[in-house]
Amino acid sequence: MHLYVGTKGHICALNVKTGTEVWRVDLGHGVVGSDVSLMVADGRVFAGAGGYITALDAQTGRVLWSNDLKGLGFNHVALAMAGQSIQYHTPASQPAVIPVVI
Repeated sequence: MHLYVGTKGHICALNVKTGTEVWRVDLGHGVVGSDVSLMVADGRVFAGAGGYITALDAQTGRVLWSNDLKGLGFNHVALAMAGQSIQYHTPASQPAVIPVVI
């Protein structure tokens, strides 16, 4: 089992028992230093950062797809799927997990 961490434009997976890093991905897209919103579902890690959404394989970190959300700017990205939501509060940019039924 992994714990997923998103920060400074990167995502890494840590082994929950040992804390050892399993994989790390630089999201690129010029988002170095950017906050990263994460959501894990269906064997994928969905990451929102710097106006981009990226889907990765949860076990390997392999990038499955990326969407630059053309025309929407480079703000924090809120993620939502049935039953869960990840949003950032401003101005402190502290993430909050907010359960949502959709």
